[in-house]
Amino acid sequence: TRCSGVGVTRAASTTEAVVDDNRVSKEDSRVLRVGLICGGPSAERGISLNSARSVLDHIEGDDLQVSCYYIDYDMNAFAISSAQVYSNTPADFDFKLESLAKGFSSLDEFAEHLAASVDIVFPVIHGRFGEDGGIQELLERHNVPFVGTGSRECRKAFDKYDASLELSKQGFITVPSFLVQGSEIEECELSKWFTSNQLDPNSGKVVVKPARAGSSIGVTVAYGVSDSLKKANDLISEVLVLLFSVFAISEGVKAQGYFLGIDDKILVEIFLEGGSEFTAIVLDVGSGFDCHPVVLLPTEVEIQFHGSVDVREEDAIFNYRRKYLPTQQVAYHTPPRFPLKVIENIREGASVLFRQLGLRDFARIDGWFFPNSMHALSSSAGKFGRTELGTIIYNDINLISGMEQTSFLFQQASK
Repeated sequence: TRCSGVGVTRAASTTEAVVDDNRVSKEDSRVLRVGLICGGPSAERGISLNSARSVLDHIEGDDLQVSCYYIDYDMNAFAISSAQVYSNTPADFDFKLESLAKGFSSLDEFAEHLAASVDIVFPVIHGRFGEDGGIQELLERHNVPFVGTGSRECRKAFDKYDASLELSKQGFITVPSFLVQGSEIEECELSKWFTSNQLDPNSGKVVVKPARAGSSIGVTVAYGVSDSLKKANDLISEVLVLLFSVFAISEGVKAQGYFLGIDDKILVEIFLEGGSEFTAIVLDVGSGFDCHPVVLLPTEVEIQFHGSVDVREEDAIFNYRRKYLPTQQVAYHTPPRFPLKVIENIREGASVLFRQLGLRDFARIDGWFFPNSMHALSSSAGKFGRTELGTIIYNDINLISGMEQTSFLFQQASK
């Protein structure tokens, strides 16, 4: 089985570009023109800037010409200097972009510029417009080759609810979840969901999180139906304050809302106790029609406690603060402190998942390992993830993983 996505189109486009370059000048063909795109409308744009700096550090060379681009909150595209990429945060140059950077009148004009100016695009936009298929669709429409998964596959994998349905369909164990979108009838339906999953409607412990956001933004723990709905609707209300700031992408591209808030589609999931969180980087080392995913040694994420913490110990999760801010509350173990057979199963499953979802080039796949049998998942017998040593669950797919020098990519690649 080969991966789908944009692999064939990208390979064909790249080959044609190389052939054309050879006709013009063999000297010119030795320099690959790369467009590096960062920023975006989501709360993850600061992380995107960190990733762009790291990519820029590693891909510049005599045989590469890198041009940098930035998309701001309002979906305006700018050509920026490498010096601006090395700004501390987007706020350091956001307010002066129009005076210091070349702007484009629309995303269509931006894509046309890319088609004429670069050989391939490396998008490092995290979250909305970067991992949901937005930038990929724009580039595909203008026949611009790019690194990463295609738009259709991105849309399916980025939405945690849709991805969970697809994983279950593909034979993987998934965590039972309920989708909240602000409907008045949801309290009754959510009560039924609690009961059907053997949770107390008044105190059952669950995780509430946005369906379409990364970096653990907005993830929290709730108890019972009322608390779950309150926290879910708080996230939705936070978005609705800004709901009318919808950005028209361009003519010919599907109208989509890229909101400044978190999400208007919220998941309530069972809180599974007694597990260990892991994450695995997958690199596609195939070419053209071929998909050959290689899964690096996974990393186990261990939450630690040193005196006072921001939440109760039993409610602790790997949230945004623990991921990206200095802390002594998290320890990483690469490889994980799991049995060797479990690590092999994790890598095998991540490779299968990568292929079956049609991903390309790279991804980060997160999950959990439970050393004991999970009563809450008793209906999953026969699905991938059931082992003699415990249960493996994949619960999050990151199409554009963080690429800072302290990121999982570098931690795992060094082993």
